[in-house]
Amino acid sequence: MEKINVYELIRRFNKSEIRKNMIPQELVSGWPSIRRLGKTLCLTIPYYGRQIQKERVLLYPLFCSVTVPVGNPDRVMDFTIYPHQKEWKDVDYQTPAGVFKHKALADVKTKAEYDRLCLELYGYFDSMVDAVRNRQPFDQTKEEAMAELFTKLMEPGEYPYYLRINKKFYSHFCRL
Repeated sequence: MEKINVYELIRRFNKSEIRKNMIPQELVSGWPSIRRLGKTLCLTIPYYGRQIQKERVLLYPLFCSVTVPVGNPDRVMDFTIYPHQKEWKDVDYQTPAGVFKHKALADVKTKAEYDRLCLELYGYFDSMVDAVRNRQPFDQTKEEAMAELFTKLMEPGEYPYYLRINKKFYSHFCRL
């Protein structure tokens, strides 16, 4: 079975014609979640807007998400635009949900250090996908390390929106 690299899968999808045709280019991808749709193991990739200012980046509520099978980012299983969903009508998309860089990242001094932490988190996603595909439990030590790192990297103001798209996943692996 081919080893899955979640980070590369998302990068590949973000460069695809499918993404260019479905998702406004000004939106950026957020933290994915892993889920099953029927028997298919999938990755749900949320997208949100941001506004870059001099010393910070304003982050807006999640706007849409796309769900693709793990290992096949050329096939879309689901595409949801949140402002068109009844459960999201209370969301103000004109007001920032949060700011990057949030307080939990105060000790992260460089972009290279932040990127390293992100790649480390994606490594835990890879391990989780491997465990699920091989019908093995996700290693408890890796699960705890993933939760600690995910909690550090998740912007607190965005977290409630992530819970709306996959509460079971995000509340378990990100403990804000």
